[in-house]
Amino acid sequence: MIRLRNAVENLVMRVYSRLVRRSFKHCEPSYIHFTARIDNPEFIVLNGVNIGRHVWLYAMTTDAAGRAFSPEIVIGHGTKIGDRCHMTCATRLSIGSDVLMNQNVLVTDSVHIYEDPGLPIISQGITCRPMSIGDNCWIGNNSAIIACSVGRHCVVSANAVVLHDVPDRCMVAGVPARIVKKYDDASGKWVSVAAGDRG
Repeated sequence: MIRLRNAVENLVMRVYSRLVRRSFKHCEPSYIHFTARIDNPEFIVLNGVNIGRHVWLYAMTTDAAGRAFSPEIVIGHGTKIGDRCHMTCATRLSIGSDVLMNQNVLVTDSVHIYEDPGLPIISQGITCRPMSIGDNCWIGNNSAIIACSVGRHCVVSANAVVLHDVPDRCMVAGVPARIVKKYDDASGKWVSVAAGDRG
């Protein structure tokens, strides 16, 4: 029964993916689960991507304060977006090729403004900046990458909250996330980083 259910789900996903391809700015053959929520797909480019269950891709064209945006989300070939991931973009969000994004990951280029305690936060709008995740990264379960960029071949540990840019070939962990390992070319291994050198 489970095999039959999976086969039916895969068939429905293939048909659905073909039907919705034309709604995107550009979409090479991709697998998009039919439970995924895609807001404003005309601002989204998929270059052969696998999008899991209940994913939310939100290309934000306006905020609660009424400001207009021209977002662009570009996701590279072979990238897999796990179940229940949430991506919000008001400027530009670029995700490279062969990125493995586990479940429940938040990726956003924007943060709510909260400077005036006399106004509701929802009325103060957002601040945002373009961001990217490089090729060949592994983004762990329940992590968040907020208004910053991650280099190539990086590992973001489960439950990490990334608030600052991460260089290529680094592993980050913690809240807020810090560099805990770097790849060492001389030894060909991942090497732990001393607490004072984590940045």
